[in-house]
Amino acid sequence: MKIYRGVMPAVIIGLYVFMYPALVPAADLFYDAEIKAIYEDNVVGLLTGAQGVRGGASGPGMMAGIMGMGGGHSPQNTGSGPGKTSDTELNLFADLGGSTEIASRTSLFIAGSAEHTSYDTFTDLNSNIGGLSTGINMGLGDVLLAKFAINGRLKRYEGPGRDSSAYGATLSFKERFTSAFWLKEVYDYEKNSADSAIFSYKGNAVSVWAGFLPAPQVTLLLGYNYLARDFDEPAGFTVTANTVSIGLVYELAKRWFLDAQYDHQRSDSNVPGTAATDNIASVGLRYSY
Repeated sequence: MKIYRGVMPAVIIGLYVFMYPALVPAADLFYDAEIKAIYEDNVVGLLTGAQGVRGGASGPGMMAGIMGMGGGHSPQNTGSGPGKTSDTELNLFADLGGSTEIASRTSLFIAGSAEHTSYDTFTDLNSNIGGLSTGINMGLGDVLLAKFAINGRLKRYEGPGRDSSAYGATLSFKERFTSAFWLKEVYDYEKNSADSAIFSYKGNAVSVWAGFLPAPQVTLLLGYNYLARDFDEPAGFTVTANTVSIGLVYELAKRWFLDAQYDHQRSDSNVPGTAATDNIASVGLRYSY
């Protein structure tokens, strides 16, 4: 049963890819694939699977989780050695979608995604996540682009109690002031229903990003993300995280990109003594079409 549940996200994405030409026969296709290595100096596991943290590139959020391993909300981790909280991760991500124009500067889109994350030490957090998203893009003048999406995801973890289904919505605005400078603001809502109530929550995230191109093949990123999750059990338990990020996107060749990012994350909850700090470094190779 565990194996079956673990491959369900891949099955869903496979069906989506097979049915896609019939769903959107006249769409403009887009797809991305990325392999990424991540190092964290203080892994804690309650906010795994967060999305919307990345600024410039497609792909999953950088936040790898805070406050609690295994079956509870304890801020303490258990690793391979006494007091070990650092870890390395390998993340694989791919998405496929398309958009079709319905009016001037307005288009509908649909996209499917698949993501796998493996931890070296904290294997309870190993995951397979499949998602579907559909929504609308609107160009509001020469500078502003607005986007609204409805999202659904299936999440399967190696650790007990975490397997879940989730739905939510994303609203974003992007202002391209010049060819070399843009700003982006994102709001994301997620309702996650897990096998265990201690991993079920309602989540809200707000991000602000700036991108600057000092050269045609280089993008520098600066971002801030605020994330809050209200958990079903224990009643009233809330976790928050503030993340400041800097990143670099370098175009190696046409459609091939090197992504590097550093995140400084400060997390806390309404339980005294649970504050934590995590420094996250990542580097990835991405193909984007």
